[in-house]
Parts: sequence; structure tokens; C-alpha cells
Amino acid sequence: MTSTRWALLLRGVNVGGVTIRSADLKACLADAGFDDVRTVLASGNALVTTTGGASASAASTVRTRAEAAVGERFGRDVPLLVRTQEEVRDAVERCPYLADATTHHAYLVLTEDEPAARALHEAMAAVVGDDPAQEAVELGARLVYWWCPKGSSLVTPVSKVTAKTRLVTTTRNVRTMRKLCED
Repeated sequence: MTSTRWALLLRGVNVGGVTIRSADLKACLADAGFDDVRTVLASGNALVTTTGGASASAASTVRTRAEAAVGERFGRDVPLLVRTQEEVRDAVERCPYLADATTHHAYLVLTEDEPAARALHEAMAAVVGDDPAQEAVELGARLVYWWCPKGSSLVTPVSKVTAKTRLVTTTRNVRTMRKLCED
């Protein structure tokens, strides 16, 4: 039987007073019937395995099951985004902002679908200044790549757009996404 490795990216965990310990998240997902559960860093990331393929329907099922388990265990709705581990690898490999890691950080702002990614990219691109050395964005597959100076990811114009969006998004730096590729 085919199995698929999924990356679960919880939104807003371990920031702003919402704390879910990695050990508790791992136990929650294992109790929900996911196999080979592993948490990655302390920022609401997990890898799980399911039997079956990697269709959009399968991703929706994984998301629904994981969100329900987290909600029941921790008493709060925590939106999450799901990608296959292969999709994570592809997204990292396609990141256009890997060359200059000395002054800037590369982030991936993940969205639910392509229309959400396009809408978010449009809003982000509208606030990027005339100096591309400061901040840049590029549209990816169900995500937006974002490049900003180190130490400024909470105060740039683009960060303010992501903080105010009503879209379901979650932001991860490229280093975290690389860790989700290891297994």
C-alpha cells in the first residue's frame, strides 16, 4: 500500500500566548491515528504519515482530521495548512531568495490555494517599496516567497499585510522548511 508523508503547519502556535508543546502535539496526532509522527522545532510543525496517495482529497482529509484532533485536545481552533513532504522540498528548491542569507531572511508564506496565494501576493507586492534591496516578494505554488532584512520580519510593510490578512496563511522561514524535508 502507498503511503504519504505530510507536513502539518499549525498557524499561530507558540506565539502570542498560544502554547502547544511539541510532545503534546505529537501525542495528539498519534492518538488521532497518524503514523510516524514527528514534530519539527517548537513552532507548530509536524510530519505524519498516512496510507494512500497524495491527492487534494487526501490532503483535505488529513487537514480536517488533524484540526479536529488539535481542537479537541487543546480546546481551541487552530487552523493548519497541509503539504506533502515532496511539495515542501519543491517549494524550498524554488525559493528565489536563497543567495543572500547574510543580510536577509527568506520566508514562505503558505496559503490554502492558488487564488489565496495570488490575492496575498498582490497585496504584498503593493506595499513593497522601490528599493528591492529592502524587501521583495514572488508568487509560488500556493505560497508567496518573501525576502526581508534580518531582524525586521515583524515591522516591514509586507509583515503588516500578512498580519492583517483574513486569509488562512502561515509563515515559515526557509530553514524551518528545510527541516521539514529531513526524515
